[in-house]
Amino acid sequence: MTLFRRAVTACTLGLLVVLPIAAHAQRADSFTWKLGFDAGSMIFTTHSQASKAIPSAGAHLMIMARRSGLMVGVDEGFGSDERTNGGLILFNDLRRYQAVLVAFPFKLALEPYFGVGGGLLTVVAPRVDPVVQDPSDRATLLMLAKDASTSGFLTGLAGVQGRWKRLALFAQYQLHSAPSNDKLLKGVMHSFHVGLRLGLGTAKEGVRAGGY
Repeated sequence: MTLFRRAVTACTLGLLVVLPIAAHAQRADSFTWKLGFDAGSMIFTTHSQASKAIPSAGAHLMIMARRSGLMVGVDEGFGSDERTNGGLILFNDLRRYQAVLVAFPFKLALEPYFGVGGGLLTVVAPRVDPVVQDPSDRATLLMLAKDASTSGFLTGLAGVQGRWKRLALFAQYQLHSAPSNDKLLKGVMHSFHVGLRLGLGTAKEGVRAGGY
């Protein structure tokens, strides 16, 4: 948790410094919509497994202001027979919904960017290990697992991108806060993704002269 707090504090301080500057500086892709696709890995821990990396992929929509933007997206991690809660609960996939406020403080050939935000992380379709035979025990374990499958998180993000006209290629790293102890996952989660963003057009109506 200390590592997460340090990372988010650093990202937040960076945003507090650059956002006032960003509010008065415009770039070529200011006030546009961007659609992004990414692939990489999620690294997580459960109550029964040590740190595990699984492949993941997702999509997001970014709404740009002047030199900052709001990124809203979903990612899916693809595991196989992951175990938690004494090994009695199994699952395959993780799903992340998030919204992140992102700042682009410097205009360089490779632009660094930083973000802070939050979201929901869900263990998709948890199930009970077949070793548990009693129907009543299975029903109780499954109910508890479903109740503990979703947790909220805060996140800090750092990345770099290269832009060519409407296309941007990027690589980014994220760190999540740890869920409470009664959830299926434990500890902080890390993720690494690379991908591309495509400009969809303007997100701001132009000023029109003249009357009706």
